[in-house]
Amino acid sequence: MLRMPIQVLAALAATLFFMRPLQAQRAPLPAGVEKICSLSFSKDPKRPARVENSALPCLQEVAEKLKQTPQIKLVLIGISHPLYDRADEDRGMEREGEDMTGTDIRFSDVAAYRAINTKSYLTQWLGSDPARIIPTTDEYALGQEVLIFSVPANADFFHNYTRTTPINESRCTITPCPNPDEDVLTPQPRSRIPTESAPASPK
Repeated sequence: MLRMPIQVLAALAATLFFMRPLQAQRAPLPAGVEKICSLSFSKDPKRPARVENSALPCLQEVAEKLKQTPQIKLVLIGISHPLYDRADEDRGMEREGEDMTGTDIRFSDVAAYRAINTKSYLTQWLGSDPARIIPTTDEYALGQEVLIFSVPANADFFHNYTRTTPINESRCTITPCPNPDEDVLTPQPRSRIPTESAPASPK
């Protein structure tokens, strides 16, 4: 098998990133859709979907916006990167059930876990309404992020205004609920982030 140098792979990944922009960022955005901020997932390669301490300002911002603006919902868009998230490793291939430690996630699930773990933090620690937060993924984008958009309040599982793929959560909070026979994901536990550990949120 031909193996390309890592520098070549990185250059190819960067090219693909700019050639295939996020669905939700393709101009123009639909009316009522606004990007609020984004969370980075680049600092913990052993737990690639764990919400990082640096996420707190963004999480607090969107939780407050959701509380103060009843006419919106949130769409969380998880994205992953085959190079930086180590798609070549065989993580999770020997498991039948879910990995609640966050250290043995299949690459194909990394983006989805980033989104549902973000939703879990918002609902568990910041009191956000789970019925107003739609976790999704964008298979056409490369990165190590969750982007957070506000969308009109009539958004649902099948129509979220961002043209991204909704995630089947183990606990259905977004109607209509998906087919119960399909695979579902459960958020991984995360302790509360100390307020003194977080810098300003990226836009």
